[in-house]
Amino acid sequence: MEHPPKGACLSGVVLTLLGPPTVCFADGGPVTPPLGAKALALFTYLVLEEGAHTREELAGLLWGDSLEVEARASLRQALKRLREALGEVVEADRRMVAVVEPVECDILDFRRAVEREPERAVTIEVPRFLQGFSIRHAPQFDEWAGATRGVLFRQYQQALGTLARAALAERRWRDAVKLADRWLDSDPLAEEPARLGIEARYLSGDRGAALAAFSDYRSNLFRETGCEPGRGLLALIRRVETDAVTGTSTPAAEEWNGPTPTFEASLIGREKEWASLLRSWNSARQGKGGIVLLEGEAGVGKSRLAEEFLRWVVADGGTVLHGRGYDARAGIPYGPMVEVLQEGLDAPGLTGTSPEWLTEVARLLPELRRRFSTLPEPSPPADSAEGWRLFEGVAQLLSSLASERPVLVSIDDLQWCDGDSCNLIRFLTRRLERVPVLWLGTFTLGELERDAPSARLCRVLRARAHAEPISIGPLSEEQLWRMMREMGHVSSPTGARRFASRVFRITGGNPFYAIELLKTMFGQGLLQVDEDTGEWIIPSGGLGQGREFPVSRTVHDVIAERIERMPEELQDVLITIAVAGAGCRPDVLSHVHGISRLHAAWVSDALAERRLVVEQGGVYRCAHPVIAHVVRDGLTDSRRREVNRVLAVVLELVTPPDELSSVAGEIARHADRGAEPALAYRFALIASDASVRRFAFEEALAWLDLAATSARSKAETDAVNRLTAEVLEVAGWSEAPAGSQRMPITRELVTEDLDLRVRG
Repeated sequence: MEHPPKGACLSGVVLTLLGPPTVCFADGGPVTPPLGAKALALFTYLVLEEGAHTREELAGLLWGDSLEVEARASLRQALKRLREALGEVVEADRRMVAVVEPVECDILDFRRAVEREPERAVTIEVPRFLQGFSIRHAPQFDEWAGATRGVLFRQYQQALGTLARAALAERRWRDAVKLADRWLDSDPLAEEPARLGIEARYLSGDRGAALAAFSDYRSNLFRETGCEPGRGLLALIRRVETDAVTGTSTPAAEEWNGPTPTFEASLIGREKEWASLLRSWNSARQGKGGIVLLEGEAGVGKSRLAEEFLRWVVADGGTVLHGRGYDARAGIPYGPMVEVLQEGLDAPGLTGTSPEWLTEVARLLPELRRRFSTLPEPSPPADSAEGWRLFEGVAQLLSSLASERPVLVSIDDLQWCDGDSCNLIRFLTRRLERVPVLWLGTFTLGELERDAPSARLCRVLRARAHAEPISIGPLSEEQLWRMMREMGHVSSPTGARRFASRVFRITGGNPFYAIELLKTMFGQGLLQVDEDTGEWIIPSGGLGQGREFPVSRTVHDVIAERIERMPEELQDVLITIAVAGAGCRPDVLSHVHGISRLHAAWVSDALAERRLVVEQGGVYRCAHPVIAHVVRDGLTDSRRREVNRVLAVVLELVTPPDELSSVAGEIARHADRGAEPALAYRFALIASDASVRRFAFEEALAWLDLAATSARSKAETDAVNRLTAEVLEVAGWSEAPAGSQRMPITRELVTEDLDLRVRG
């Protein structure tokens, strides 16, 4: 190869420093004659340390152990070899030496990218700088190389940290995990990358992976240094360990043909809504309080957005208290707020509540008396005027929690909250306006009756000055495509666009419906997952040109098809959970189905893996109201009645006597629907008495109404009448107070819509 003429611009010279240094030309041609180790080291130093250097400096750098005359002679020989191989790229006079032509170098590229393009910078494997390269009798060069490696390494780690923090802020949890792990791999004992990786795993919904990552880091740190992680990381792990927000799980393999799809993707298309949530939370942290209402149609993603926000709050150091409304037919008075308070039992700050107020809250939360054994038994109310003490007690408890950490109170399905819960929430949002408490409620449009207590509550909350309603709409076609590409690990830049377009037209951009449709296609074997890459693919040999797929016409049918494909045992347990409404514990399922508790938990976990139920606090319930409706609608009247009857009997059997009042309402309703009037009558009276003790007088009268319809004798009827008069007297009333959305229609999917890779 001809050498470039003297004076030419040698931008074609390429110096590679990842590993032992090598020099070549841009076309891949070798440099001749080959450069020796010290000539390569000299050229490396001149390229990276831009500017002119004295001959004395360079001689000392590489030949410092030699006499000055010998060192200068060796330098002259090295410069001669460089000029012979590279031409005028290096210029030298009697005193100074410098690189005077552009040189392409991976480390220079890294330095340019690290500030402006950190994404590109982290693709350059800086930890391999001069790896495997050493110079004999040149301690100053080794010292320079070590210092340079340290600077580059810190810049590399800073770039990874910048990108990981940015991914975390932008809710790209998977990217944050990968970047944090790369950072931690480069510095296994550093705490910040460990914290970022743990936080990103937790925020993605994988609580188990977050705890496992912490365990690995803690073991490694202790093994290497004998030290424990810092306070910040330990505080984060304590919050993750005590958090009750449910995570996601992997679907059971037996439901699909081949490897299991996860249907997991980042929170796409919710940037404005997320920003609004963060503004409200930051305001609440400053003590201003706040109310956020997430509203939208069923399946549009309200709960998904709320769940990610709850995890964010936990990671940010807040206390999360979570409850949910239930269909009024299965609810109990103050049900959502009881769940909220139960999650506060282990929260920091609880012990700061005065015993006087804890006694009042114990009306709703008897567990407090087990936690604080000296609390007296709350006395029965003499009249309704004492009801304010219960409300004030709850306010005092929440204030104590908020004095320790800012609090987020989240209530799902606000539209199903009972009247007593609505009254309590309305009081608390006003009473705690100047306390660091943020209220987050989700409700489904079209499920609010105009005169329902929850409808009035929503109108009141919207009118508050510090309230922010957030409307959640369907995904756009572009957003749905992005979601499907991420879930399906689609490698082609334009892959799945036609498929997403068709799914969008079928589902209207409703995420829940779209995912149910995809699950059905996997269940039918129309889609598969590549075992090596996780990419969604079309199975070979099973598709004909223009073939139409038998896609269901409504989301109800899509879910029903998934359920019908399951083993019968799983279907039976799902029916029990759906009919229960408020959920089932494994011991209840064990008695209902005549199986061991361990087997009941295994079956329920299999349903949870299929995303049909969720587990929270040891209770299994349907993952979405639509699923529960589909299951119940598919039952005959006789089957539904029998399941209700068995649930009533089993709940009485497995519940300790001192806890029967807490489930009396559930037993009474199941017994009423299961044609067991004696059982319904007895537990309706117990539920009424429990409601009176909580100042839930309307609810108490409703239970007495049920008892009246279940009474089988004149004595029982007279007892109900007497109790009704007593409740009206205590309440101060002369008489009792007066007290579905269509899913999109699908169109057929044809083979040509599936622009995915076909299995070879």
